[in-house]
Amino acid sequence: MSDLETHPIPESVDPEGWELAVDGLVDRPLSLALEDLRSMDLVEASGDFSCVEGWTATDLTWRGVRATDLLDRAGVRSDAGFALVRAMDGEYACGFPLDRLDGALLAFELDGEPLPVEHGGPARLVPPTAGSDCWESVKWVARIELLADEPEDTARDLALSRLE
Repeated sequence: MSDLETHPIPESVDPEGWELAVDGLVDRPLSLALEDLRSMDLVEASGDFSCVEGWTATDLTWRGVRATDLLDRAGVRSDAGFALVRAMDGEYACGFPLDRLDGALLAFELDGEPLPVEHGGPARLVPPTAGSDCWESVKWVARIELLADEPEDTARDLALSRLE
């Protein structure tokens, strides 16, 4: 398995019965189980993962579905400009302008195996490598909410506070 660092798993993270919600400013709100995701077109993304805490995990291969495929299936409304990707712990969330999700992957496999909960399973957002920060790789993704305005108080603030 990979050399990604792990942090304690919040008690509220329970992969049993997990579902992904895609809602907010969409035409067709979605609730998808892991089996639903596996039936979609799957893609792989490979590379290194570096964290601002000073470590790098090398040669990782993620497998899952494109974030844009999920958004297309939900039907993004014209007044949506941002996505708030929420973890199932109810606290961690990261906001993205919609175009930042181009190339992002909702991964449920890591190096050919189901994504373990300690690494963000059952599903983790893997943003495109170029220009991304480690806090954008949301573990335990449970909801992608489409919004008109940029969300505040998100993962970036939490991640940077760990470095101070």
